[in-house]
Amino acid sequence: MRLGVVLMGLGAHAAASAGALEWMLDAGVRPYALCGMQSAAWASALYLAGYDARGIKAAVMQAACLGRRLLPAQRSARKLLAGKTDALCTGRRLEKLLLAQLGERMMSCSPQQGVFLTKAARSGHTVVFSTRACSQNTDAILTLQASLSFAARAAMARPPFLSAMDWMGAPLLPVDDADFACRLLLKMGAQRVLVIAPQNSIRHEPDALEQAAGLSGGLCGQTLSENAGILRVMLDDRCGALSLERIAECAQTGKNAAAQNMEAALERLGMPLCRVLPFRKMV
Repeated sequence: MRLGVVLMGLGAHAAASAGALEWMLDAGVRPYALCGMQSAAWASALYLAGYDARGIKAAVMQAACLGRRLLPAQRSARKLLAGKTDALCTGRRLEKLLLAQLGERMMSCSPQQGVFLTKAARSGHTVVFSTRACSQNTDAILTLQASLSFAARAAMARPPFLSAMDWMGAPLLPVDDADFACRLLLKMGAQRVLVIAPQNSIRHEPDALEQAAGLSGGLCGQTLSENAGILRVMLDDRCGALSLERIAECAQTGKNAAAQNMEAALERLGMPLCRVLPFRKMV
């Protein structure tokens, strides 16, 4: 059976999705199609660029070494929450990291199927950056003419923390509609879709990024398609979205959650792990 995967995670939480993906690849399970949302677009781009489990682990460690230097806040959290322009973080270090890890590989050259979701700030139209042509709603713009690093960076842009990427003269903002992502992967040929959703503990105090994004509740009560399920990754209450120095710890949490709960999550979808194509290797 063909498995589609949606990776989620805001800020440092994206590393938890990267850890879960690393476990899947190490177990011999390669998603048929992939969608990266929020900062997990980074992990999705690594997979679409051809990274294996070892490569993703090395990329996570590289990001962990950079830590907080990836997103230097120029002003106070209060100004960030108010959306002041002088508090804008351009994310130049993050952009350089993506270029170093992904280069300028065009999405249409990717050996795997995948999509990134963004929205044109001026028109409000959804822009789908895809590695393959797929049927789309009339209100969405589908394009294959972008590099993986650009598409991932656009899907991660969240003012006032990261400046929006410009595409055809319009700034792009991220789209967090997990159900839309699931429906896209099903149209691309996936038979089931698993959403990997890092989630804060109840005791966690939201940091500035989580408050501004309004996504501290994970999927925020979204209803998923009939053939979609969720694998929730519970994070330590000390791991906030801005805790970039703890990326390696978040990745290990995601890997452990996949090892413990992946088979049960897939069985709830009606596709035991042994039926996911290609077949997993013995672990």
